[in-house]
Amino acid sequence: MSVLTISRQGGSLGTEIAQEVAGRLNYEYVDKERIGKALAEFGLLSPDVERFDEKKPPFWDSWQVQRRKFLHFLQAVIFDLAGKGNVVIVGRGGQVLLKDLPGVLHLRIVAPFEVRLRRIMEKERGDEKHTTRTLRRSDRDSAGFIHSFFDVDWEDPNLYDLVINTHKFSVETAARMILESIQSPEIKESEKRAEEKLADLALFQKVEATLLGLLGLDIRHLNIQVEKGAVTLRGAVTSGVDKENCQRAVAALEGVNKVDNQLLVTEYYRYGT
Repeated sequence: MSVLTISRQGGSLGTEIAQEVAGRLNYEYVDKERIGKALAEFGLLSPDVERFDEKKPPFWDSWQVQRRKFLHFLQAVIFDLAGKGNVVIVGRGGQVLLKDLPGVLHLRIVAPFEVRLRRIMEKERGDEKHTTRTLRRSDRDSAGFIHSFFDVDWEDPNLYDLVINTHKFSVETAARMILESIQSPEIKESEKRAEEKLADLALFQKVEATLLGLLGLDIRHLNIQVEKGAVTLRGAVTSGVDKENCQRAVAALEGVNKVDNQLLVTEYYRYGT
């Protein structure tokens, strides 16, 4: 159950390297389009995904329910895909979400700005000033997405197991380095320990996103626990109908085999009232 996450700068050949590695290993290649399709299955339409995906949202947007739902479902998708194993996940915060899991190799592909700019211009035959602005904006958006959603620095080397500078390395050479790393005993021996944990992590995100849709920000009064498909709900809701709706919605989720609904019906004051 090998999993690779690849973070790459625009023009660093990171996409080409990820595709090469996935092809050689016969792994599923997961990128923005693949994740977008998975998010659509949760009811997130393309405009909503595009609004948040690898972009830094405006300050006023930071507590909106839709943004939080996007993050929960994004995490659920990443955990689900990683749990199936044999996958290369490009971008989308995979290096953060799967950071502490065994059997996962985190890669960072970089190159000097001038090198990346030249590559893009040669490929797209674009104007230098326009290409420069576009590339800088891409770097800012990717860094802003990681910082805004996960509160970490995109450039932090501690997020990665291997950083490859493609200034001197070809796609072929970089892919060979990665293949050797993913087949190392250190990665292989720890793969099995990650499977069950990933299943619970994915289910937790689905439960939280589902309840967020029902309760809005009142979900802050709930505590959710997931273990081997069993979901425990604790906390308070304002009515018996809310309690029943939570029970019904969670029980309907794929992967849930039991719901222990310990929610209390009580009144509490909402902020701002």
